[in-house]
Amino acid sequence: MRALLLAVTALLAATPIGAQRLGQLEKRPKLAAGADTNDASTYLGQGIRLLETKPDEAAAAFYWAARLDPSSPEALDGRRAALLMRKPLTLKSYMEGGRKARESKEFKAIDSLQLRASRLDPLYYRKNDGTMLMVYYRTLLRRSYPTAGDHEIEIAIVDYMERSSPYTKGWFAYSRGNMPTALEQYELAAKRSKNPGSIRVERGRIYALQAAWRPAIEEFKLGIEDLRKEEGKKDESVVFYLSKANVEHSVGVVFARLGMVDSANAALGRAITEDLSYFAAHVELARIALAQKDTAAALGALGLAAELATDEPFVHYLQGSTLVDAGQHADAVAPLRKAIEIEPFYAAPQYALGVALEGTGDAAGAREAYTQFVALASRRDARRDLAAKRLEVLAKAAP
Repeated sequence: MRALLLAVTALLAATPIGAQRLGQLEKRPKLAAGADTNDASTYLGQGIRLLETKPDEAAAAFYWAARLDPSSPEALDGRRAALLMRKPLTLKSYMEGGRKARESKEFKAIDSLQLRASRLDPLYYRKNDGTMLMVYYRTLLRRSYPTAGDHEIEIAIVDYMERSSPYTKGWFAYSRGNMPTALEQYELAAKRSKNPGSIRVERGRIYALQAAWRPAIEEFKLGIEDLRKEEGKKDESVVFYLSKANVEHSVGVVFARLGMVDSANAALGRAITEDLSYFAAHVELARIALAQKDTAAALGALGLAAELATDEPFVHYLQGSTLVDAGQHADAVAPLRKAIEIEPFYAAPQYALGVALEGTGDAAGAREAYTQFVALASRRDARRDLAAKRLEVLAKAAP
């Protein structure tokens, strides 16, 4: 039975709906003996380990991490870095920017992964930037000094960084987790820049990573003001458009963490006004409403989010699971089936669908959903035991 289920889902996984969100279909990487092939974190860890030395294999590992867990911004960002690092010329062109990079379809597709990651969590830490930067600089220096050893190359990189612009120093410090230095250098860069909006936003995100919520809000506000002033200007150093809706989303998240619900909702409202298609703001409004025990408001926001996020399985799962928690089992079936249609390897919707179908009296459908969940869920998923118990109960009740 397990082999049959996995064969069916493998066929489904090859459909455009399941694959197009992450680029080309990747073969599942081999894992260590005994590793859990249903655990997204296993693939995520492998991708991080292989990123610097084997970016091809890392790209495949991040791909499967993102398919098993579509709610993971780290998996999406890891795949972005791995795709850029597959070819030295691709990484060089991306890092150096300019009009050619900005207009490249390949780079826009890769950059969309970062955009999706920031919609899942606008404050996430781009931990793979450090690996990407080091590989870029090592490649450049090895071309210039082909006989140099690894130690000499590392010294040359440090020396180069000491003579670099404040922006480059700031990015390098950020990539290594040295946030105080990153803030200091980005401040210098913002003061020297004619278009400091994106730098202010980056400072806001760094403050947020340190849970310095008030300074984060101030930087985000300054960043938005500068971005508005910069509209219509050409800046060759900026490869892709920075979404003001995403910045307002960041402000909303920070206010929510401060417990300032009205201010959070206002910021998210501005994000929606800025970009009517920005579904992530509706998701965040739903989270805030759920924290306030306002299920009706949460379901309203998730309904709007699901209408906009046609290819994001996590949003449809969140809508369906919230309907299940509210006891609206019949209404939950459609969004949960939609989540499964978009991503057949996503285990969580299968369990919620089992609960929903059981609630509507569809015992056969519930058994099928629970069985699929057990086949797809990671070993450490606590719902595996719950699903197994429901299968036992339903089996005894079956005619």
